[in-house]
Amino acid sequence: MAIGALPGPIAAQDSAGRLEQRVTAASDTSQSYALYLPPRYMTSRTWPVLFVLDPRGRALLAEKLFEDAAARLGWVVMSSYNTLSDGPPEPNVNAMNAMLASAQRLAIDPGRVYLAGFSGTARVSLRFAVALRGHVAGVIAVGGAVGFELGGPETAFAGDSTFGVFGAAGTRDFNYEEVFALGERFRTTRVPFRVVGFDGPHSWPPASVCRDALEWLELRAMAGGLRSLDSGWVRTHLTVELARAVELEAQGRSAEALRLNDAIARDYARWPEARAAVERTTALRGDASVIRYEAEAHKLAERDQRQGLELQKTLERERAERELSTLESLNRKLHIADLQKTVERGDSLEAASARRQLARVFVWLAFYEPRAYLANGDPARALRMFEAAVTIGPIQGEGCALLRDALGAATAEQRARLAGQCVDPT
Repeated sequence: MAIGALPGPIAAQDSAGRLEQRVTAASDTSQSYALYLPPRYMTSRTWPVLFVLDPRGRALLAEKLFEDAAARLGWVVMSSYNTLSDGPPEPNVNAMNAMLASAQRLAIDPGRVYLAGFSGTARVSLRFAVALRGHVAGVIAVGGAVGFELGGPETAFAGDSTFGVFGAAGTRDFNYEEVFALGERFRTTRVPFRVVGFDGPHSWPPASVCRDALEWLELRAMAGGLRSLDSGWVRTHLTVELARAVELEAQGRSAEALRLNDAIARDYARWPEARAAVERTTALRGDASVIRYEAEAHKLAERDQRQGLELQKTLERERAERELSTLESLNRKLHIADLQKTVERGDSLEAASARRQLARVFVWLAFYEPRAYLANGDPARALRMFEAAVTIGPIQGEGCALLRDALGAATAEQRARLAGQCVDPT
C-alpha cells in the first residue's frame, strides 16, 4: 500500500455537495465505494478526505453518519463497499488501495488524509495509519483498538502534533474498556487524542458523535499546522465545549466533566479561555467522590480485561472436550447467571461493566464460536453455543444465517428452545 502526492485532480464538480452512491474503482473494477463531494468543491484548492471502512462493507450507512459534518467543514468522504472485519487482511488492503488510487483524480490534500473504522476496521485503520505515516493526519476508531506493540500507533506517532486519534465506544460495547485504554496509552506517548463514550451497544455512534470527531480533527489540523488557523472558529468551539463541561458537572456527572475538562485543557492550551478547564480539572481530580469513582472504574476495567482472557480460555477448553457440555454446565462456566444478577441490581458502574461483559459472552456464543464449529462440520456444538446465547438475548444479524445452517442438525427440543430467537427475518 502506498500513497503518492495525489496529483492530477479531475475537473471541477458541481457547486453543490454531491453524493455518488456507488463508484467503481478504475484501478480495480471489483472494488466500489460511495463518494461524497462537499458544497463548493473545486479543483483550485485541495480538500481533506475521510476514507471510511465499515466492517461489513455498508458504505452508505457509514458515509451518511459523516455527511452533514463533511458538508459544513468541506471534507471529501470515500466509503468502501468491500471492507470486512473478522477475516484475512487482503480485502481491506485491496479496498484501501483502490480508494487511494481513485483519490488521485480528486483535489485531495495529501497531508490531510483521515481514516474511520468500526470494530475490526477501527484496528485496521490504526494499522493503516502507521503504514501511511506522513499522509494520514488522524483516525476515528469506534468500538475497537489495538494492543500495545513497538511500532504501533502510540509509538509510531509519539509526540507528533500533526496526528490525532478520536476514539469512541458505546456504554454497552464489549470493547469499551480497550478503546479508553488506548487513549491512556496515547496520553503517555503524547499522541493527541480524544476518547468519548456514547449511549449504545457495539455500533457506529450517532451522527452527532461523528460530527464531533470531524470537528476535533479540524481543530487538530489547525493546532498541528496542517491548515490555516481560524481563531474565531476555535473560540466558538471552545465556548461550546466549556459550556458542555459545566453542564455535565451541574448534572452530577463529575467524572465525565473531568474527562472533558482534561481534553479541553490539552486541545486548547494556546487559548487563555481554556484556563477555566485547567482549573476545573485540578479541582475535580481532588474531589473525593471523583477519586472513588475513578478507583472503582479502574478496578472494573481490570476485571473486564481478566474476563476477556478467561472467556477465551473457557471456550478453548470447550473446543477440546470430547463430550458436549450440557447447557447448564456451559452457562455456569461462562458465569452468565452471575453477570445477569449484577446487571439487574441497578444502574451502577458495576452493572454497566457486567452488561458489557455479557455482551462479550453473547457475541462469542452467537457468532464467533458457531461460525467456527460450522466451518469444522460440527453443527451440534454450534447449536449448544446458540442455546447458551439465547439465555442472554435473541440472535441478531449474521448470527441468524449461522443459526439457520445449524438448525438442520437440531433435535426437537433444541428447535423448540431456539424457535423465534432470531430477530432478523432474512
